[in-house]
Amino acid sequence: MMKKMAVLVAVTVLLLAGCGKNKVDESTVEAHIKRSKEAVTLLNEENFDELRAMFDETMKDALTVEQLQQTVDVLKESGEFSSFGDASVSKRESYFVVILPAEYTKDKRVYEITFDDQQRLAALYVK
Repeated sequence: MMKKMAVLVAVTVLLLAGCGKNKVDESTVEAHIKRSKEAVTLLNEENFDELRAMFDETMKDALTVEQLQQTVDVLKESGEFSSFGDASVSKRESYFVVILPAEYTKDKRVYEITFDDQQRLAALYVK
């Protein structure tokens, strides 16, 4: 199990430590939640090319298709995707961080997805 957790931890590409949270307006919240759901759906469907097209340059260099496949292999142990839970969005410096719960048939997962100011994916973490 520790090896599997290590694979999930490997998905963490950017960690924004201890930054303050700011209030985010409703339209920005909705846009980032929608984009996060698109990213998770692409990951679940193993559509790595479209998912990587959402990445910023740092993510493209840091997170390979092979690493995405390893993440999906671990996610499959959670069963089939069922639904998304209530998401939240916060702002940390110039980044927007989405916490997106997801229900699978056997387990629950929480995605932490970070976007830059151009709505490109800057970090993807699966718990």
